[in-house]
Amino acid sequence: MKNITGTWELQSFEIEDLQGNRRSWGNGTQGLLLYTNSGHMSVSINKNVEKKSDNDTQNIFDSILFYSGSYSVEGNIIKHQVTQASSPARIGKEMIRYAELNEDVLTLESPKESFGKAILKWKRIV
Repeated sequence: MKNITGTWELQSFEIEDLQGNRRSWGNGTQGLLLYTNSGHMSVSINKNVEKKSDNDTQNIFDSILFYSGSYSVEGNIIKHQVTQASSPARIGKEMIRYAELNEDVLTLESPKESFGKAILKWKRIV
């Protein structure tokens, strides 16, 4: 994998279900991904708040995705070692991402899980 160090702006965030159907993670999705020379990373993503319940705090929390830590690259696999996260369940976990870099567009896919997989496209801005 070529150098991924830099600042990346989210272009798209899709969820692919187990049957191969894709949908957007949400409306108004924005995000920033940072990879530093020192081996640290941070990703923050938010979308328009959806009123899924009467609990406004839960609705806001469901519109935010954040984690940071360190990273390593092995071929086309990027491993994120999570030390801080919006979801406490992610802290201490290794997040695997299958990566493809095409000029200044970085595509990251998560492994398949019970919901399917996440596919994110990022454009290098710095």
